Amino acid sequence: MDLSNIADIADLVAALAIVASLAFVGFELHMTRKQSELSNWREVLQAFTDYKAATNDIAFAAFLVRAHEDYEALDPAEKMSFGLFLEQGVHILGNFLKHNDSLPRKLVGLEDAIMNTFAEMLTTPGGAAWWAEAHDRKRFMQDTFRVVDGLLERRQNA
Repeated sequence: MDLSNIADIADLVAALAIVASLAFVGFELHMTRKQSELSNWREVLQAFTDYKAATNDIAFAAFLVRAHEDYEALDPAEKMSFGLFLEQGVHILGNFLKHNDSLPRKLVGLEDAIMNTFAEMLTTPGGAAWWAEAHDRKRFMQDTFRVVDGLLERRQNA
């Protein structure tokens, strides 16, 4: 075997090593993206779980029942508490939708369940009054209003 054949074999081995290295880097990037995606999901779902768990406090749950029945009957501090609770929920919904839209296969059943939860809260008399006030005060980005208003419209027409 002469030197040029050995050089050709060495070039081939080097090329195969580069291809294998690139494949490995691609696999590692894929796995890192998957782990990041799962971590984001856990955070979003934990936020939703914690949000709902606030109603485990019976006094707070009773307050929410009153607030959903008649927003205008609340004093200013109660309006603020109710509004911030609903606002936090809208942000959780937005985060969920953002992460769900980035998935190759959307979690349709979970998306429907979460969207129904927020639609129920924003279609009570108190929730609807707060949502109208949030519009007037421009409390959210226009895209947020568009998404939530679309959700409420679909719910109303269903």
